[in-house]
Amino acid sequence: MSLRLLVATVAVIAFLPYGAAAQQVGGGVKVGLSLGDVPKFADEIYRGANTSLRTGFAAGGFIAVRFGNGFSVQPEVLYTQKGVKIDYSDGSTSADLRYTADYIDVPVLARYTFGKGVRGYVIAGPSFNFQLNTKVATSFFGQSGEQDVSEDVESLEFALVIGGGIELGPLLLEARWSEGLTNLAADSTSEGPVIKSRTYLFLVGFRF
Repeated sequence: MSLRLLVATVAVIAFLPYGAAAQQVGGGVKVGLSLGDVPKFADEIYRGANTSLRTGFAAGGFIAVRFGNGFSVQPEVLYTQKGVKIDYSDGSTSADLRYTADYIDVPVLARYTFGKGVRGYVIAGPSFNFQLNTKVATSFFGQSGEQDVSEDVESLEFALVIGGGIELGPLLLEARWSEGLTNLAADSTSEGPVIKSRTYLFLVGFRF
């Protein structure tokens, strides 16, 4: 875990623009609700099953390097809970599966801020997500259990982040969507399943 945090920190520093010291640099913290999904995962486990979002939380900090005219670059480091819930029933058989995954997300976002007073902003950019742990909990015929599947899931996920929010002085209210672009199956082949994550975040932040 410490190695992944070190890599995440290095990634943030590497993406800071040269000459940032001459720009206006700020930062802050964010915390909020995460809603995780893994589209098509249910069909790979129980075809015809129902899925629902995993409710979790996210928290972390950011640096904003402003260039004027509303444009800035905003690297972040966020602890984010992801996953999905799957429920299956055919009348005589029922099964539940809970896929939970914890990540350190390192998005590097382009940001455009507009308006006066209560200002709005939009963000977009890549995210480099480092897996901390992944577990699968199952319940079938009254029997339940939990298994660590971290070794079966890719340790690094690449994702695309799009979102926006409003600024109320130093207070931030933000919503974003993160679409995973990496197949999470570590031993995937050309004929194997393609499983990718999707996460919705609703964040409250404080800008220093």
